[in-house]
Amino acid sequence: MANYSPAGSDRGALNVRIITPERVAWEGDADAVVATAYDGEFGILPGHAPMMVALGIGEFRIRQGERYEWLAVGEGFLHVLDDVVTVLTPFAESAREIDVEEARRLEITAAENPLLQGSILGEEQRRRLGRIRERVARRAR
Repeated sequence: MANYSPAGSDRGALNVRIITPERVAWEGDADAVVATAYDGEFGILPGHAPMMVALGIGEFRIRQGERYEWLAVGEGFLHVLDDVVTVLTPFAESAREIDVEEARRLEITAAENPLLQGSILGEEQRRRLGRIRERVARRAR
């Protein structure tokens, strides 16, 4: 069994990878991450106990020192082991990649969103992801 220290320990950084079927959407070191599960947000610090969580559609925040990276992430899974955080999701997009006006328009016409063509997401899930994309995009401005 892997060793772990209590959350908040002085173990260094987390290694984070957010992976979609098409690409690695984000990869790097982080001081902390906050993700959205089905029952709310949760945070991970270096030294976190091993775990696996089903993710809900939501924001994913990555803290690197005083700087934050924001992503819109679809449903998926998050795995933590030995300060390595791996996210597997069908959709992830960073705030810098999202155009606010496009996100607003695609939220309204979620069924026509080209980013979600062939997706197993239902109409309400597509609308929710559209709202999350718009909110994440605004955070980068």
